Amino acid sequence: MSDGKKPGDETLRVPPGMTPKKVTGASMPALPAAGRPIDAPPTDSYVGLKPKSASQPELSEFPSGPRKIASGEAAPEVSQGKWRERVFTPRAVMTKDEVLTDLEASVRVVLGNANHVRVAFEELRRAWLPTLRQALEQAGGDGLDAWLGMILKPPARPGMDPLFPTLVTDFARLRAAKELAAFEEEAHKVIATVQRVLGFEKPRKLSFKALERELEGKLEVDELLLIAVSDDSELTRRLKEIGGTMESLRDQLKKRPGKQPDGMFSNFVRLKAEVRVLDAELRRRGAQQS
Repeated sequence: MSDGKKPGDETLRVPPGMTPKKVTGASMPALPAAGRPIDAPPTDSYVGLKPKSASQPELSEFPSGPRKIASGEAAPEVSQGKWRERVFTPRAVMTKDEVLTDLEASVRVVLGNANHVRVAFEELRRAWLPTLRQALEQAGGDGLDAWLGMILKPPARPGMDPLFPTLVTDFARLRAAKELAAFEEEAHKVIATVQRVLGFEKPRKLSFKALERELEGKLEVDELLLIAVSDDSELTRRLKEIGGTMESLRDQLKKRPGKQPDGMFSNFVRLKAEVRVLDAELRRRGAQQS
């Protein structure tokens, strides 16, 4: 946009002729397969789809699994700033009832197939991320801004909207569950958190200001939520994984002087932004523990 306003100053209405539709289908993000070609679209631990296997079907294969988030319609809560990239891809909007229904359905599917709490946690987190993104976009307010400010530019102003930080706390309790019965109880507490915040008379839609200003839209809302709810070992492992990929990308870019293939260069820049967030979050946690 070129109306002279700073990106993220306000959320604009849906452009004419672009009406949000209900979401249909079934899909979810999954962990990546190792050894992905460098030129391929990113399918790492935070984006992309994992190849199917007969022994470990994706939740999307179940009829009651999360719906696919359609593209092509601009959601009214999505910033239309000129720095729009991954996070600002036009997307459909789920209603409050659809969000809650999908969260509940994912719990049933996971508990119907998992025989260990750790497996249940990983599967449920993966299944929930697209739906929780919808909830955050509709009622996240300044929660994401506050977290990014806290880790990237401390000290930062505390957030006023509770959904993002409450989800992080709820996921910590979900991870700590020792038995599947306790896990199910904690899962329903997460859903209750979402239901309560979405039920506010006028929930504040998610602000993208810090994401635009600090990361220029290189990461998506659900990618950032996944970082916030991952434990230290997962973040450290992800940093090592990215390090190797970035070295390979850097070597390939050097072999093509004067040429910067869009997909390869974009992937490198996105990974660089992710490294910044991962490192900042690990530093924040380390400072809290010391």
